Amino acid sequence: MVVALAGMPLQGHTSETKGSPEIDALIKRLEDSGALDAAVDRGIQRYVQRQRDAQREQQRTQTESAKNARKVDLKRDRIFGNLQAEVSLIVYDDLECPFCKRFAGTPEQAIAKFDGKANIVFRHFPLPFHGEMAKRGAYYAECVARQVNSGALFAFANDWLKLTGANGEGLPEGEAQIKEIAKAAGAKDFAALDACTRDPAVAQLVRDDIADGVRSGITGTPGVVVRNNKTGFSLSIIGAVPAQTLEQGIQKALAN
Repeated sequence: MVVALAGMPLQGHTSETKGSPEIDALIKRLEDSGALDAAVDRGIQRYVQRQRDAQREQQRTQTESAKNARKVDLKRDRIFGNLQAEVSLIVYDDLECPFCKRFAGTPEQAIAKFDGKANIVFRHFPLPFHGEMAKRGAYYAECVARQVNSGALFAFANDWLKLTGANGEGLPEGEAQIKEIAKAAGAKDFAALDACTRDPAVAQLVRDDIADGVRSGITGTPGVVVRNNKTGFSLSIIGAVPAQTLEQGIQKALAN
């Protein structure tokens, strides 16, 4: 039985942990032989491989979910480019998302290289943590399209994204600036525009787009489903990627 006296450590313990000479010597031999570095390298490689495997599994799951995206509907969807394009970039967007702000204009840049073989489909995906302003942006964008045309939605959305403070801050000049970019997109009847944003059918359309995005594996914005409208082949691209990444997705969809 070992008894610890007040102020004295138990036998075999010290107030500071020190390596024994034998352990220090072993570590020195491992260092000198390179075995320790090799073990660390193997550990890092295993960690990197696990990360890659997880990313591949996530991509596989997202690609499987992408097949659930609603088929492009010429009467319902807001489309930029050739309506009969073989491939669509279905973009789920939040007008208060800082990453969408960075992404604005990128899909247009990507499809420009495909001579009408690809178009863009805009679907609303205002994120709840961006507050009422994100939903308000979605309602106004949809209502501008109803009053003018689908092209006006893209003009309005890109202007909003360019000017917003993002993260729910909205446009710096408030309602007056909303009307200003709506006018630039072609809207003229602002009383009708305001009434449209209060229409429950518009709010339901936005909710339906969100539900479609969730079924499609969209967890954040911007999220893109690249869809071959003839074969149904679909793949998922997440985040504010460069145009080149979208172009690669279009090429893959055209090949399938």
